[in-house]
Amino acid sequence: MKTWNDLKIFVDRRFLVNSYLIIKNNECLLIDPSLNDEPIKSYITEHHLKLVGIVLTHGHYDHIGNTFNLAKFYHVDVYLHHNEKPIVEKYHYGDAMQVKVNIDHNSIKYFDSSTLIIGNFAFDVLLARGHTPGGIILKYKNYVFSGDTIFYDSIGRTDLMLGNFNDMNQSLKLFLSHYNEDDWIFPGHGANSQLTEIKKSNPFLKDIINKTDNE
Repeated sequence: MKTWNDLKIFVDRRFLVNSYLIIKNNECLLIDPSLNDEPIKSYITEHHLKLVGIVLTHGHYDHIGNTFNLAKFYHVDVYLHHNEKPIVEKYHYGDAMQVKVNIDHNSIKYFDSSTLIIGNFAFDVLLARGHTPGGIILKYKNYVFSGDTIFYDSIGRTDLMLGNFNDMNQSLKLFLSHYNEDDWIFPGHGANSQLTEIKKSNPFLKDIINKTDNE
């Protein structure tokens, strides 16, 4: 299994969410904490890192997890696309899954831009509607954090509140046109791989590619 010196991956055992800690010098930034807060805190302490911010790819309960406990502990902001506000406020699905989601709305910084800069970390941001209205894909160097838009062999659900299959289909087309074959795709759930491999394994992407080739 490939490892990265500037990226640590944590997998929550309950929701199987991938949390990503990006590291640069003595600073770090966290994507989708889920319930990985304790191992994340231990890692930050052990490696003498400073957390500068938390980014959520979208606002569903499994990705939020203990985000706001971490934000309070480290005195950092939580970043979300502004289209995701109704998800966080009403449709995060924590209640439906009998999961307590504590949200501190004062610590959320909503943004609407194609770039996001937090400390020394700069991301290209792609708005990827479909799973939720404000789901995002983040690119840092050749790392692409795809949230619940695209997985190794599937895509995010579109049958939940405010999901939309047509929007998802457009987002998948954007995904294919936006990233390079050798970019590493780090999804919200499941295995990571380079885009060239995901194109071979993901039936939804293969369908779009075949339709495009036949036009």
